[in-house]
Amino acid sequence: MRRLGQGILLGLLLVVGYLNVRLYHRPDFSPENGRPINRDVVAQLRFLRGPMHAGAGQQMQSIYPEGFVYLNALYALAWLELLPHLPPQAPLYQEGLVEAGWAVREIQSPNGSAQFINPDLSLPNGAFYQGWSAYVLGRYLAAQPAARRDTADVGQFRRQCALIARALMGSPSPYLESYSGAAWPADGVVGVAALAEHDRLYPARYQPLLRQWVQQVKGCLDSRGLIPHRTAAGSGQSLEAARGSSQSQLLNFLLEVDPAFAQQQFRRYRRHFLTTRLGLPGIREAALGAPPADDVDSGPVIWDVGGAASLVGRRTMQRYADSTTAVGLRNSIEGFGAALTTSAGKRYLFGQLPIADAFIAWANSIEATREIRGATGWRGHFQLLSVLVAAGLLAAVVALRPRRRN
Repeated sequence: MRRLGQGILLGLLLVVGYLNVRLYHRPDFSPENGRPINRDVVAQLRFLRGPMHAGAGQQMQSIYPEGFVYLNALYALAWLELLPHLPPQAPLYQEGLVEAGWAVREIQSPNGSAQFINPDLSLPNGAFYQGWSAYVLGRYLAAQPAARRDTADVGQFRRQCALIARALMGSPSPYLESYSGAAWPADGVVGVAALAEHDRLYPARYQPLLRQWVQQVKGCLDSRGLIPHRTAAGSGQSLEAARGSSQSQLLNFLLEVDPAFAQQQFRRYRRHFLTTRLGLPGIREAALGAPPADDVDSGPVIWDVGGAASLVGRRTMQRYADSTTAVGLRNSIEGFGAALTTSAGKRYLFGQLPIADAFIAWANSIEATREIRGATGWRGHFQLLSVLVAAGLLAAVVALRPRRRN
């Protein structure tokens, strides 16, 4: 029994050491055709490619209500984040364009739209499906020279944008329904970002509507002045206050619609949701002082820190130039996510949950060509606690050593 106890304690000591080492993680930015590119993200995407083409979308759909579309969208967007930093003739560019295109087709396929078919909504098939499918398609078009864009893709993108715009113009609420009688604002923001993407790609036609939408949103905030998590269909009245998972997501897209309003929302999000546990940063799922929240959208919530909120929050913090928090979240995910790189690519949590790998790949892809740097002091408290824990574990190991008989 003493040997077993010593083994367990030494194992815990190794875990503490491993976590501290991972807090110093630095991505690999080896060159591709003479330009640096985040090789860690490439390795993540190459690992994901296997499960993606082997039916991971359907597997995730059986676990999450929108798992198929989410997984394909995140996979495509992570690839598309890298492509602008690569010359079109580079093999990696071609690989990424093919993979992103494959994911776009998956989203637009009957498998992608099946769960959302509802022609009776003001936006046929709902805000989630139309928003994500249009936005990803727009980003896919943006990654290609205008002359090489497929005319069918261009037509599909414009039609979807027109549908989104028509529904918004006829709605008293800025938050369109994702399903009949159910409106989640984070879904709607993606669709509005698709309209903003349209106006970057083609002659602007949606700017007045975007300004009107922002004004409507400002009149439909929760008690903390944030975009709600869930609202009443039709009126936009808050039914569930802002949560970390939806805030982390929507802030990535709101910045593309109205940067000034997005910055204001980010400051409130940071004040109400950013926290620390054992000295490491995390994003709360429920706002400080709010009742706990935990459901399929949040992922695991441990000690009030949300899994989805923190994975996506790593990207959000970097988008809004909070580099220290972004690095802290990135490296905490490296450690607690048990990151492992092999010849098959890079995976987290032993590769058992592809949607988690996809969220992390999308979050990390924002750091496409150069490492972000922040203050280093964020590790200090955790390291001090680690020293104390390690000392205790070593003392316990020594105490369990067999004593010599006289």
